[in-house]
Amino acid sequence: MRATRPRVPCSRTERHGRTREGAAPTCEACGRSNLICVPGDLDVTTGSPYLGPARFPLTPRDRIVVDEAGMVDLQAADALTELALETGAGLAMVGDTHQALPVGHGGAMGTALRFATVAVELDTVRRFADPEYGALTLQLRNPRDSDHAVQVATDLADRGHLRAVHSADEARATMVDEFFRWHARGQRVALVCATNQEADAVNAAIQQRRIDAGELDPSRLAMGMGEQCLLEGDQVQTRRNDRRTGVENRATWIVHGINADTLDLVSPTDSGQLRRVTRAYALEHVQLAYASTVHGVQGETTDAAIVGPDVDAAGLYVGLTRGRHHNEAICIATTDAAARASLAATMLRGTTELTIADSMRAADAQLRRAARERDTQQVYSAPSAGPGASL
Repeated sequence: MRATRPRVPCSRTERHGRTREGAAPTCEACGRSNLICVPGDLDVTTGSPYLGPARFPLTPRDRIVVDEAGMVDLQAADALTELALETGAGLAMVGDTHQALPVGHGGAMGTALRFATVAVELDTVRRFADPEYGALTLQLRNPRDSDHAVQVATDLADRGHLRAVHSADEARATMVDEFFRWHARGQRVALVCATNQEADAVNAAIQQRRIDAGELDPSRLAMGMGEQCLLEGDQVQTRRNDRRTGVENRATWIVHGINADTLDLVSPTDSGQLRRVTRAYALEHVQLAYASTVHGVQGETTDAAIVGPDVDAAGLYVGLTRGRHHNEAICIATTDAAARASLAATMLRGTTELTIADSMRAADAQLRRAARERDTQQVYSAPSAGPGASL
């Protein structure tokens, strides 16, 4: 569970009489995400030279704990390492290499695993109401081979976590319907799409349906990213850190109020945080967020999660581990057997490649798997020479 994992390095830190500072690549992983730079660098926000930590100065008795470290890119990891070496502070990275990769160069978490003095792997899942489903997600995370992936897909289907649809339009309509089913219960649902374009289409459909139902008032609006109309009551995401207003990239909010020059945002979680951003900020950095790609839900915990078609292995794994009570994948297939085969193929699509050596091994494994499948599926038949003839 995301909120539990950091307790391991933190408790060890406190037991040795050291203090800790937290960092994370996503706001869901850390209540305050900060840009990482080292003394001498220019602060990208102010343009002034960065002279070192002022609010939280680091000492050799401190430890930097990085949550969701699988999403930390190499540049940020290099800056953190430099900071730790210069100050003598310890560095603990907590994450999962099988979840969403960073937007920049990946491999930081894998490199840390190779060179860390201590590496601890947790094997207990606490997020889900159903412990058996939690155990199944560990197999979903890293299937051994194609046969194992098919077995995991079959288990998911038998437990009601797989739905077959006949077209992309039906998949989109299903995701919209699922949003309203959980919304009517007052519960949160994560909708995971393969692309930003598909997420935009689902967002637009949900917003329009809420307008038609009288839940949203289109007469009072503000403009968001990509000329989206933002209404009071909409679920949105902020897409850029803004320290002046206290909003972070990928934070999810409900539009609480639209004023002449500002928007009031409230957190949909139990924290109930309130923030106010300008209309100018909203135009450039706020978007609808009923649905999003895997990077938008990484680190989230919701009541349910629905994963659309065409995601990769990380998108499937992350998406199917967001909901406490229910998680479901949608596959475009004409039969249940084809849906299970599609889900199994997704588990093996986009396997994490941490280094050049990992990339070579992954390519070799993919070629071997393709060769085996060709050999088992190929049907040999002799050509017909016509009636009464034989070869």
